[in-house]
Amino acid sequence: MTRLERPAVMLIAVLLILASVTISTVRFHDRNYFRDEINTVHAGVTLNAAETTRWMAQSGIHPAGWRVLGVYWVKLVGLTEGATRWLSALCTMLTLALVYRLGADLFDRRTGLYALFLLGTVPFALFYMYELRPYPMLALTTAGLLLSFLRWVHRPRFSYALLFVLFGMAALQTHYFAAYILAGLALTFVIVVRWERGRYLRAFGLFAAIALSFTAWLPSVIHGLFFRGPRGYTLPTNWDTLAMVHDELQLAPPALGQLLLLFALLTPVGAHYARRKESRVFHFGEEWRKGYVLLVPLFTLVIAFAINTWKGSITTRNLIGLLPPLAVLLAFALRRMPWRAQMAIVALIALPALTDFRYYREGLPSRQIVSFMMPHYQPDDRFLITGIHDPRPLAFYLFDRLPTRPDKHNMFYIGYPTFQLQRIEHLENLILTPEPGALADFAESLAGAQRLWYVYGNEDRDLIDPFLDILQADFALYRADLATTDATYYFREYRRVPGDLRDAAHFGEAISLQGWHLPDGVSVRACQDVPFESWWRALDAPSADLGIGLVLADASGQGVAKADAGPSGARTIGWAAGTYHLDGRALAVPCDLPPGDYSLLIGLHDLVTAEALPAFAPDGAPTGSNLVYLTTLTVTP
Repeated sequence: MTRLERPAVMLIAVLLILASVTISTVRFHDRNYFRDEINTVHAGVTLNAAETTRWMAQSGIHPAGWRVLGVYWVKLVGLTEGATRWLSALCTMLTLALVYRLGADLFDRRTGLYALFLLGTVPFALFYMYELRPYPMLALTTAGLLLSFLRWVHRPRFSYALLFVLFGMAALQTHYFAAYILAGLALTFVIVVRWERGRYLRAFGLFAAIALSFTAWLPSVIHGLFFRGPRGYTLPTNWDTLAMVHDELQLAPPALGQLLLLFALLTPVGAHYARRKESRVFHFGEEWRKGYVLLVPLFTLVIAFAINTWKGSITTRNLIGLLPPLAVLLAFALRRMPWRAQMAIVALIALPALTDFRYYREGLPSRQIVSFMMPHYQPDDRFLITGIHDPRPLAFYLFDRLPTRPDKHNMFYIGYPTFQLQRIEHLENLILTPEPGALADFAESLAGAQRLWYVYGNEDRDLIDPFLDILQADFALYRADLATTDATYYFREYRRVPGDLRDAAHFGEAISLQGWHLPDGVSVRACQDVPFESWWRALDAPSADLGIGLVLADASGQGVAKADAGPSGARTIGWAAGTYHLDGRALAVPCDLPPGDYSLLIGLHDLVTAEALPAFAPDGAPTGSNLVYLTTLTVTP
């Protein structure tokens, strides 16, 4: 490669790195929170450092350090997904900087630049290093441990020793898998570094200092390991799990990642990278450099799998600490290739990194639920929740995101045991089965309520039907929607049936119009969306899917605007005889409609055949029209 070509290559690589980090940040920052992220955000709203530590000690084996950091980050920047995840973005950028320095220290600057590029384009890293979870910090501390320990082995200065101990303490307070990485680093030290009593004693002291910093948390870890049941989401110790780890931590396209790994394993460290011909510190000549970044992830993986046979703990995301040393190892292989092959591989990796973004999970659809509730929510609303694996994250999201925090007394969770582990705060009204006392409490809670929000995942009809029967005696379905991310949640808005409803008109033999309401009044403007609500009663079970047509007509009877759709709640084919239903819609007034008075008419029609239902007066007399006059709207300039 010529002297002119090298700066161009470096500039292209830098631009690709910046583009990848920027695009992935924008892509992943604003997606739905995952359960752990919701817990951290809610802890940031409700807990201080001491309370966070106590909560973590009671709820699992994960150390509290990272969660305390997350809590205070939330207090600093707020609750939104984009703002909170900038902590992860900061960790990601620092990780990339440390990986660059590690590659440069071991080999040369271009290897460091390639390592930075490769780590910044791994789909697994792109996804999990932009979550408000401990994984970005685990990758950061892993890179810091490798770099600081390498420099201390070369030059055992106090500053490097202190930096290594601080990174180790931070790692252990981030995730318990950091202990596996430290163990892998210690074994690597024994293999690649020559025996020298003083050096080994000092290294032992460094590792001991890191371990001693964790002693306060050991009781919680021991309790979690020996007295808590296995985690349901961990992977077994078998070849399928190993294959999954290989596939998920791989570059894209995977074939290039496999090529670079094989090339790295087969290629010795040549004289091009040699900094000293003979070393009194390291075994294996210059080959120790490759072994340093190869053995640490290898030992870490072996230790993790060995412990997993006794206590299930492995998930692929827990192994994110393998990526920094592997990125350096693959960069070493890329650097040894001819420069044209280097550019071709960089281009082939950059293309999917800048265009294809793999979602390993999308989080829970909590934001969609809040968006659905936001236009009509009131602080005294009631909530009915069932069929969701763990209702706490949803409850915490509702507590934090709705304009006014809901009253826990007004929230009922059906199908959940009353026992709760300490999860930031307890929920009330956890009901396992529809016992008479629970049904009575629910009925009593509805007294005086005007609105209820029903959220469910997989319904158990035997559990929920007794509660819905109580609800539907006095409430009508107004709106319904669903959202699908990692799970499908259904959400519905019920409104209390007014006591002053009466027959206003009949349509066909099964439907009665009971009342209507214009929230904004009868004076409207051109280009305005006019909200309209109407109450209906099923005199008999309808035999067809019917649509509601709202028509604005001029003085000649010509329609000038129309809102035509099925009911905003349940389809009419599902209406039971005697039930009430509320429809909400908006009529768009044309922007070019001249000022004046216009009649507002309503009718029903078959959604399949488009045939209009005949309209009758309450006494059964035909009206002679398929539409019923409601009122007159005045369009003002």
